[in-house]
Amino acid sequence: MLATSRVEPQGVGVTRLALSWQRLTTVLTHSTPADSVAVFRIGFGVVVMVGCLRFLARGWVDSLYLAPQNHLSYPYFDWIAPLPAPLMHLHMLVLAGLGACIALGYRQRLAAILFTVSFVYVELIEAALYLNHYWFVTLVAILLVLLPVANHWSIDAHTARLVRSPTVSRAVVWVLRAQVGVVYVFAGVAKLNGDWLLRAQPLKIWLADRTHLPFVGGFLDEPLLAYVASWSAALFDCTIVGWLLWRRSRPWAFAVLVCFHLTTAALFQIGLFPWLMLVAATIFFEPDWPSRLAGSLRRSLSINHTSLCRSSSSNSMVSPTKVSRISKGSVVALLILAGVQLVLPLRHYAYASNVRWSEEGYYWAWRVMITEKAGHVDFYVTDPVSQRVWIVDPTLVLTDWQAEHAATRPDLIHATALMIADHYKSIDGADVEVRADAWVSMNGRSARRMINPTVDLAAESRSLAPAHWILP
Repeated sequence: MLATSRVEPQGVGVTRLALSWQRLTTVLTHSTPADSVAVFRIGFGVVVMVGCLRFLARGWVDSLYLAPQNHLSYPYFDWIAPLPAPLMHLHMLVLAGLGACIALGYRQRLAAILFTVSFVYVELIEAALYLNHYWFVTLVAILLVLLPVANHWSIDAHTARLVRSPTVSRAVVWVLRAQVGVVYVFAGVAKLNGDWLLRAQPLKIWLADRTHLPFVGGFLDEPLLAYVASWSAALFDCTIVGWLLWRRSRPWAFAVLVCFHLTTAALFQIGLFPWLMLVAATIFFEPDWPSRLAGSLRRSLSINHTSLCRSSSSNSMVSPTKVSRISKGSVVALLILAGVQLVLPLRHYAYASNVRWSEEGYYWAWRVMITEKAGHVDFYVTDPVSQRVWIVDPTLVLTDWQAEHAATRPDLIHATALMIADHYKSIDGADVEVRADAWVSMNGRSARRMINPTVDLAAESRSLAPAHWILP
């Protein structure tokens, strides 16, 4: 008897793929309550508003942007400079006001556009101030431009500037969830290295440096605690998104998330990042959780909640024409943004160097708190005519805090060398050679030379190409 095989007709596979895509798009375009999206927008606006006001109140506009004579720029952005004193303060105040507009939903899209541009400008002034959560703020601000997030619980909806809609397409919720998930997943993957898992570094250094804290200080220099904390943090970052997505584990996962971020806030003083992530993580709850919570509170306070229940029930029956959906242009922009966010954290594989040492591919890659560096750099300036050589401290062109950051980061060492060359050229109009002797300790190791001391950094242009002068 001859064996026969069943051959799938041509085009069936394509048809099945098309049907699967159709099912996915149907699910994503289905309406869902807009409550959680509104809370996300409100919470984000409040946090960034408080952050900007905090910057002003603590005098950081003066000390970080106005006091330095020079700024350590990003490659290709050395043309960006801070505004004069009154205007720079006003700019930060305007940022706070735009955050309030986002929270209130007052001309929300315009406010989000202006906030994004203004915030990016501030962050590009000084590379020594780079923080991962500033990148997160930028990305969320972009999403608030692209997504329909102000049709519910906003001034725009209340005043009929936008069509009031208590529902959004599910895609809006999932885009915001994906953005929060990217932070945790890539931060977790970055922790899967020998230093973090096998040496408990740099947590062992950081925890031992906090033994002065009340109550817990006496335990923080225990080596076992550093290992437990390192493995727990890696496990948390790598799995928390999955636990938040699973309905049964979600309440417990959120409780762990709250404890995690409150602990890091207390131990490491990392600004508003923990509060930003606490607000953002609420997007993983069911989309109608704010109405449910309000209903529970009203019932517990024995307040008539009939109107709330009527409102909640009507949300599920809103006409599809009133559902806030993502425009086609925004879909294209979101796909491009997704591609960028996948490429940036992985681009360090295009370099032969160790990214934690060379920092090639470090920016915008969610490499959160995985490296501790300490070091010192001296710059050797050579007059090519007389061959005279003298040593220059980076504080010639930088403030103390800038010099501290620049001493361990190759790109900033290079930027400092160019500043020193420009400094001497401005004095007598002659070009000089600038070489760096930088010794850096990474994650508790003995110090090693980071920069090839024979290379004239003043002759090297800043770019994203691999830097041959960084020693392995």
